[in-house]
Amino acid sequence: MKAILIGIAIAAVIGVVAGLVLPMAQVPAFQAFATDSVRVGNPGENLIGPEWDEAAEDQERH
Repeated sequence: MKAILIGIAIAAVIGVVAGLVLPMAQVPAFQAFATDSVRVGNPGENLIGPEWDEAAEDQERH
């Protein structure tokens, strides 16, 4: 029983440490894969455009 509780405690500590450390190491794809010959800025939240829902509704009506 003692070994199981120690294992659970160790797993919890590893999970908390990973949750705090890994987000600091992540880089957005548009920054990680940028090259000198490609000009890619922040793509924003929606690459399709802000009126995408309205355009989809218009296509369904036709």
